[in-house]
Amino acid sequence: MKYFTLRAAYCFWSILILSMSAFGIKAETLEQQAHLKATPNLCLTDDQFSYCEIDLLLTWETVNDDLVCIISDYPTIPRWCSDDPSEKSVNLTIKTDKDIQFILVRKDNNLTLAGVKLKINKASTQQVRRRYRNPWSLF
Repeated sequence: MKYFTLRAAYCFWSILILSMSAFGIKAETLEQQAHLKATPNLCLTDDQFSYCEIDLLLTWETVNDDLVCIISDYPTIPRWCSDDPSEKSVNLTIKTDKDIQFILVRKDNNLTLAGVKLKINKASTQQVRRRYRNPWSLF
């Protein structure tokens, strides 16, 4: 009886490990099947403006012609969904002072396909350099 219990436990754990590895492989292939690109993916701000106002083009590629949605972590950008599987891009006008993460998901089940980040960088002010040496110094 003890042998049977150990064998059943071994079979259970083997099946569990195999199924977990199969799901891991499936998740990797889903990520490889879709790509999301932001153009431009960087916005520079200066001292006058603390925010970045930019026209952003999001383009994506998927192996299957799925209906997709684009969601972001920025509250003023609403969820956008495609109605045509051949549609592969969307233009957005964005005004922000923080980085924004965009995620491409399937419309029917919200499965994450790809992601991209819009980075906001503040341009540094040119610093005035002070001379430490006297003008008459040789060194």
